[in-house]
Amino acid sequence: MENTENKTERGPLLKGDRAIWAMVIILCCISLIEVFSASSRLTFGKSSFLRPIIGHSLHLGLGLLIMYGVHLFHYKWYRMLPVLLVPISVILLGYLSFQGMTTTGAERWIDLGFFQLQPSEVAKIAVIMTVAYWLSKLKPDDELSQINTFWRIMLLTGFVCLLIFGENLSTAILLAGVVFVMMILGGIAWKRMLVLSGLVAAVGALIVVILLFVPAQTIRDSRIIPSRATTWQARLQDFFQPGNDGNPSAYEYAVMVAPEKPQETHANIAIATSNILGKGPGNSDERDYLQEASCDFIYAIIIEELGMAGGLLVMFVYMILLFRVGRIVKRCKEKYPAYLAMGLGMLLGLQAFINMSVAVGLFPVTGQPLPLISKGGTSVIMTSFCIGMLLGISNTLDREAAGEQALGTDTDVPAPVDGNESFDDITEQ
Repeated sequence: MENTENKTERGPLLKGDRAIWAMVIILCCISLIEVFSASSRLTFGKSSFLRPIIGHSLHLGLGLLIMYGVHLFHYKWYRMLPVLLVPISVILLGYLSFQGMTTTGAERWIDLGFFQLQPSEVAKIAVIMTVAYWLSKLKPDDELSQINTFWRIMLLTGFVCLLIFGENLSTAILLAGVVFVMMILGGIAWKRMLVLSGLVAAVGALIVVILLFVPAQTIRDSRIIPSRATTWQARLQDFFQPGNDGNPSAYEYAVMVAPEKPQETHANIAIATSNILGKGPGNSDERDYLQEASCDFIYAIIIEELGMAGGLLVMFVYMILLFRVGRIVKRCKEKYPAYLAMGLGMLLGLQAFINMSVAVGLFPVTGQPLPLISKGGTSVIMTSFCIGMLLGISNTLDREAAGEQALGTDTDVPAPVDGNESFDDITEQ
């Protein structure tokens, strides 16, 4: 009888939204199967063909542990994390500009010996958490509050995106887009958002025109334009100018187009040679030709091996994940958890959409991983951290709805969000 009472008091092992936990398990299972299959190119001619999947399994395992630990905390604890994450990510991004490790032509990683850290993954989470906090303090009818909040967000987001975009343009655009939507939904005045939209559209159009029409040699000789701009230019030109005559024959496509666009070509072949149920796990042919089969183009391998049914299943899982995040946002009674859940949900959803769109040829190649499926250490861990916070918000709401005392751990939580405290006040508590 005593054991039964103790079990009832402790509650279930996995707290928060059960549907999100189920989607996480499904994505991890798909990831283990498909990354193991897609990593054959990485192990060709090497002694251990298990090394990539063992590393990926360790990253997933660590990610799940982080997810579980984070989801046990009251969401008010999350307010304190940007105090550390923002300066750390800015320092790492600055360091990367000088000492970054070159991988596939892009300086995106810092080699720690036992781990390759991608600072941009940390930075985008830190910015979204900070923006959610500032928006929760916004007083929509107070002009001074509007001005201060708007320029705080602009300066932080602009500075971080400036540090990121030189070597990872897609991540900078993704982060800016999420923050932009958060500002609209968070109550920033429409007149400011309209002016900002016009400026962003004008700058974006100018960049696209330069990349499409300015010769590559001129871009290389420029000291102002980042060196990686020639890669962006090639991807845009390949996307908008797919063939010499717009309708090449199969032979012309294989001989002329494929060598110039190997990744896009083999991704298309992987999808085109699939069927409803696919070729079966481990039977992909194109994994040996795709340079980023286990990361950027993992969705093409999923479709080739699991068919259209597998591709739709993955899409369906992300849709359920977004639906459950929307449900969490709707249940929030305070602004901070609502904005945080909204920002994290948009980040995960847009990243998944971009990766899948690139794989099927709807977007130019960007390098965005598929959340919780693509191979990658920092990406897997930070995605797990995001989902852990979403589950933590859901867990807190469940406990409050059940009339329990809202505690993140056995220690006291910071004072409730009342719209007046600052980061300095929080750290003093």
